[in-house]
Amino acid sequence: MRRSSTPRRRALLIGLGALFAALGVTQVAAGRRAPDQTLLLQAPVAVVESVVSHSPTVSADGRFVVYAGEGGAGQGADRQGAIWLKDHSDNSLVDLTPPVAGIRPGNSLWPVISGDGCTVTVITEMALDLFRDDDLGGRWDVYRLLLPHCGGEVADWELVSASRGSGFDAAAGDDVSSLYPPAVSADGNQVAYTHQFDVASPDLLGVTVVDLTVALGDPGRALSVPGTPNAAPDSIYRYRGLRQPAMSADGTVVAFTSDAVSEAVANPVADVTTAGVAEWGTGLEQGGFAVSNVFLWDRAAVDAASVGTAAFTGTVVRVSAPIGDETGDSASPALSGDGRFVAFESTATNLVSGATLPPCGSVCPPQVYLYDRTDGSLRLASREPGDPTLPPVGADAGATQPSLNYSGDELLFVSRSSNLFPTRSLGVGDAADGDIVLALPALGTLDRVSVLADGFTPAPAANSYPHMSAAGRVVVFDTLAGSVYGSAQVGRQVAIVDYAPELVLADLDVGTVSVGFPGPEWFLVLSNTGSASFVPATAEVDNADFLISGGSCLEQPTVAVAPGATCTVNLMLMPSVAGSIEGTLTISEQGFNAFSVSTHLVGRGGEPSLAPTPAGAHGGDVLVGVASEPMSFTVENVAFNSVRLDTLEITGANPDDFQLSLDECSSDRLTASSSCAIQVVFTPTASGRRSAQVVMQTRDGGYATVLISGDAFFDPKLAADVTVLAPGRLGLTGTGFAPNADVTVSWADGSGGSLTTVTDAVGGLSAQMVVRATDRSGLRTIVAQTADGQVASAEVLVVPPAPGRGPNSPTWPNR
Repeated sequence: MRRSSTPRRRALLIGLGALFAALGVTQVAAGRRAPDQTLLLQAPVAVVESVVSHSPTVSADGRFVVYAGEGGAGQGADRQGAIWLKDHSDNSLVDLTPPVAGIRPGNSLWPVISGDGCTVTVITEMALDLFRDDDLGGRWDVYRLLLPHCGGEVADWELVSASRGSGFDAAAGDDVSSLYPPAVSADGNQVAYTHQFDVASPDLLGVTVVDLTVALGDPGRALSVPGTPNAAPDSIYRYRGLRQPAMSADGTVVAFTSDAVSEAVANPVADVTTAGVAEWGTGLEQGGFAVSNVFLWDRAAVDAASVGTAAFTGTVVRVSAPIGDETGDSASPALSGDGRFVAFESTATNLVSGATLPPCGSVCPPQVYLYDRTDGSLRLASREPGDPTLPPVGADAGATQPSLNYSGDELLFVSRSSNLFPTRSLGVGDAADGDIVLALPALGTLDRVSVLADGFTPAPAANSYPHMSAAGRVVVFDTLAGSVYGSAQVGRQVAIVDYAPELVLADLDVGTVSVGFPGPEWFLVLSNTGSASFVPATAEVDNADFLISGGSCLEQPTVAVAPGATCTVNLMLMPSVAGSIEGTLTISEQGFNAFSVSTHLVGRGGEPSLAPTPAGAHGGDVLVGVASEPMSFTVENVAFNSVRLDTLEITGANPDDFQLSLDECSSDRLTASSSCAIQVVFTPTASGRRSAQVVMQTRDGGYATVLISGDAFFDPKLAADVTVLAPGRLGLTGTGFAPNADVTVSWADGSGGSLTTVTDAVGGLSAQMVVRATDRSGLRTIVAQTADGQVASAEVLVVPPAPGRGPNSPTWPNR
């Protein structure tokens, strides 16, 4: 019997516990019961497009999705390379590359929508600018389109990859590489793309950044990235060149892949070959390719007055630096929108000290790494889930295709590894396909995005090219497994998954406060325990007696509250009248698919007499049914006269989860400045965030509250027959699950049968699963899991059937 990896819910709650212990005020007001705040982890399910499609990207707010696919009805279903725009708010579709008289049909690839959702940039072999594109031979160029909802027209494409001349004399470059997508800033005005290094070296690549706010032919419009050598290589090694650009939202940070020594200082000058000191790199063996690395160029650090002149300088930083000698290639950079984080894939085995990586064959399995520009740190992101401070264990089959959200705290990648989740997906699809994995590197958690309708059974590992919106609310990818999502279409299809934040903001009772005077400042904590970020924009209270005095939710508006993170709203009550006072606090987002969360505020105008210290406490992270250490409080009489207390009462959302283990205050008389003591024990009855409060009321009607909370988790365990003879029945017993919960039992490798059972009133299960004669034999893992993330597993030896043993045998199955 063995325990599975730590459930994601527990990791999130542990991460929040320390802050709650300090602030202790995201609780429920006296006498009111808040909704159950248990985090449900059943994943949302993908919806696939009805046409053959691939290579999707999504706008920052998640409203617009653009992808490449086949032509629409009436245009010939076999027309390849159409670019489609989907409005996610109403599911409408627009073909952005309809056939146009006079323009030779061709393929269009790698559509990228800008963060503001107003432009789409593509690589195409179509001559979309008849004035500047001669449309001769096999060639590709980069074009940009201002979308109709932002004032543009479908046919009004703008040439990006102009190589020479100005105005109407400018001509298309005809030299763009169709292997890699362009990179685009959030406003669509900065575009980086990969192209031929020069005419004499058509297979060698370079990267150019174009500023579309600068007129064609003017200095500063097109710049080669610093670190570009000034001539093609003449070496014993082979080279791919500079390629795969990525760009921050404001366009000031550019990452790229290069097999040159590109961290050298260079002097790029617009519209001419770059002059500088960068040299081509070396390889691991003669005749092989030179080692590629990922580099970062911070354009904001450059003196703007020198752009386009010989005085222009910039330093490029290498982010894939090994510990010691070169051992492999790094490539495919992805940038967070704020430019802080760079994710990339690498076959190098010495980038992170202490990492355990899978054995290498002729090539080592690539892993995904995350570089933080603020401190230069590098971590292994494609790792087994667990404590992020411990030495990581890498994905056993590798990982590729990283993609980041705006703030870099959410990371997508593709992997077929078997050690990232308790269950495995069916290994089908193309070579670059796999599971779509959502990682929260700071917490060490992983979610599988590509799941079936039950929210946790893995879909076939036939998925690739993941991207997400700025807050991680919309994830897009393409898949060959559209049939499991209910589509009858054959071929690749774009899949769209909608995530939502899970917000915890409980009610607050501030007790009695003097009329006309501001009371103590309370810190209400908004926590996000979901799988997508929340971006607070406003905080409002509908009763002017409650004053919002600050908090991080307001001090940094529009900054995302990442999964597992928090922000605070500071509140005070200044009663205008005596008696009960109520209000509602609402914290809201703005824009498409905006979320909001509200909480009920309660207080009383009067003469305060009791002051508890501390005002709140957190009982820690506790197994359901187990008691925590006591939380101690002192209650002082701050009035000038003696007061008598009534019996203390525990109220709120989860009063049954907290017990008074020491009570020196109930029915006691406190003289002025004297105090009494209480202790509270947290014994959770269910998992998740649990909260309540101790209400202390005096005989004259004044009262105060002590706010108490804790986080609870289940620790399920599964036991199975050590050996089962196929065909036969496998006996299973489990403990520690939630009571009366549906549990699905299946083989970890995805093959064989499965069953669903229900736990008893104490969270136990007992079941038998049929093992068929055709089931895979050998040492296997059986997994039991619930929709909200409770997982346990056990190992079983499946013995193949003896000759002549089958359905007609008197011993089948265990007759």
